[in-house]
Amino acid sequence: MKTLITITLIFIAVTSFSTKSTATDLTDAEKEGLQLMREEEKLAHDVYIFLYDQWGLPAFRNISNAETRHFDAVGYLLENFEIIDPALSEMGKFQNKDITFLYDSLTQKGSESMVEALKVGAFIEEFDIADLQKLLALNNDSIIEGVYQNLLRGSNNHLRAFTGQLESRGEIYTPVILEETVFQEIVQGRHQMGGGSGCVLQETNCPNQQNTMPARNRNRGKGRMRGQGRWN
Repeated sequence: MKTLITITLIFIAVTSFSTKSTATDLTDAEKEGLQLMREEEKLAHDVYIFLYDQWGLPAFRNISNAETRHFDAVGYLLENFEIIDPALSEMGKFQNKDITFLYDSLTQKGSESMVEALKVGAFIEEFDIADLQKLLALNNDSIIEGVYQNLLRGSNNHLRAFTGQLESRGEIYTPVILEETVFQEIVQGRHQMGGGSGCVLQETNCPNQQNTMPARNRNRGKGRMRGQGRWN
């Protein structure tokens, strides 16, 4: 029921803005950015489903559910702006060759151990954050910005979740893509909820979510969530 309500809210929000922007209002870079994020959200979802089947860790299942909502939100934008949807229905299959390579290499790496699987999760979130930051800098459409900002908040939460899971196992994750200062700012931040009523993607399923990170782990991740419950 919550999923149906979330999807309904996304649809209503997108269609309410449909008269304000059209595909012709977007640059090629903005259109390509939406197509890229559609496949990146599918990448995250498909990898996390694979890793959950491999290891049975609830964090992968919970975060994959959030990636489904993100994937759907970008899909609604593609439909709204009448942009070709690149997403393939088959698990682990992508039109973008670079993303296909990532899926193959990341699932292989994540199969080595639970720790490597969690590092794969953190890497995917770094990857998403870096691309979202670039796309936000190029974007001039307020509707797309609302979605991207919510996706970014979700990726920040997921990165904190995966690094928290690693720390609980005595592992410290070293950023691969993000600069150390940017990475530290994210992992030391608090859990972020979705934006206000004007945002296309409403991530409001965790109103009572609280910080459960032990004090001994907060030097690197103040207020970090650790994979319990639902994730933005």
